[in-house]
Amino acid sequence: MLTKRKKQIFDYIKKYIKQHDYSPSIPEMAKHFKLAVSTIHQHIDELKKDGYLNKLDNQPRTIQISENKKSPDLVEIPLLGLIAAGQPIEAIENKETITVPKSNIGSGEHYALKIQGDSMIDEGIFDEDTVIIRKQPAAENGETVVALINGSEATLKKIFKIKNGFKLQPANSALKPIFVKNLQIQGKVISIIRNIEEKEKKFGIDKIICGDVLEEMAKIPTNSIHLAITSPPYNVGKAYDNHLDKMNHKEYLTWLEKVWKETKRILVPGGRFALNIAPTGIKDFVPIHHDFTNQLRKLGMKFRTEIIWYKQTMLKRTAWGSFKSPANPHIVPSWEYVLIFSKNKDRLDGDYKKADIIKEEFMKFSDGMWYIPPETKRKGHPAPFPEKLIYRLIKFYSYKGNTVLDMFGGTGTVAAVACKAGRHFVHIDISPQYCKIARERVNSMLKQ
Repeated sequence: MLTKRKKQIFDYIKKYIKQHDYSPSIPEMAKHFKLAVSTIHQHIDELKKDGYLNKLDNQPRTIQISENKKSPDLVEIPLLGLIAAGQPIEAIENKETITVPKSNIGSGEHYALKIQGDSMIDEGIFDEDTVIIRKQPAAENGETVVALINGSEATLKKIFKIKNGFKLQPANSALKPIFVKNLQIQGKVISIIRNIEEKEKKFGIDKIICGDVLEEMAKIPTNSIHLAITSPPYNVGKAYDNHLDKMNHKEYLTWLEKVWKETKRILVPGGRFALNIAPTGIKDFVPIHHDFTNQLRKLGMKFRTEIIWYKQTMLKRTAWGSFKSPANPHIVPSWEYVLIFSKNKDRLDGDYKKADIIKEEFMKFSDGMWYIPPETKRKGHPAPFPEKLIYRLIKFYSYKGNTVLDMFGGTGTVAAVACKAGRHFVHIDISPQYCKIARERVNSMLKQ
């Protein structure tokens, strides 16, 4: 979708190349448009994806205008105000317009609405995004529509025809559907425009963020995180605060695949993702480390290596399967994996002077078997990271001044260690209690 801003950037690049015979740099464009570098990166990436620009990776001033798309054919469509992706509200009609490529909307009459609410987040529609609607009076089951109910209240939901009327289904497992006997379909969603710049203004680093993982990650600018480190809930029934750790396995994988997709979006090119995970169950073995690896590779993340985190936590060996017999012995897991992925390329660009890992650390950390005892001070969390594990990952995979994210932040080990190691941090967790502990840990670290 070529928005008005991307059209402005595209025209600026064309004019600059015509005047100078080479393209503007990313910082020059950021300064010209008064936007963050990460926002310019996202616009450039989307212009490349849509075929308007060509760019060689990792080289300055190599943006070229694509031979296939010299001048996009744009049309203006009305922006008719707010639409609730939650409980119905009255649609407010304004006289604003937005500019979109004519080729992207096809035939028919169209309009745009700005989203308010979070009921469609599992469909990738977030608060303050803009949706493009094709006017039509009917839709198929499962399509996302603008539905007018009670004559004046509009809502955005997936529609299903049922025996006694209609079900309007949110795409958010925390919300319930709306059942109505009658409604009027005012159009179907055909595309979504993510509000990058508004989210950029609201987003800040060195923050303890308490909220839903997908909602909060959607606010993080594209190409802004250098290293993500996390260990998601294992779905084995642990007593997490504010999280049900026993989903249907398919539902669990679907949920986390959306998290991995957002992770890829927000990582810088060459940014790393360190995913701590282990197979679950002994008698009923569930290889979720393989499930996650397959998901991330399918999303285009490059699988770099796996680190064996050896914990040696076994106390008894006689209870596992058939003792002293090959009849049915079980292997007791005394290790976990840290799976390492990178986005688009191997190399993480940065200032060599800000590489703070010393020779002895590099030699030790590059051995793929890490013996690190588990954390004994749990601070109310059932499975906290040991600080030594996070220290190694941060020193080995990032520069000083980089930004480190933990999207399942728990009680704040990643945030605290990142702060201590001279990195910025972003901590996300849904539990107010865990976030309170994380904030106390970071504040304590800052006082040292």
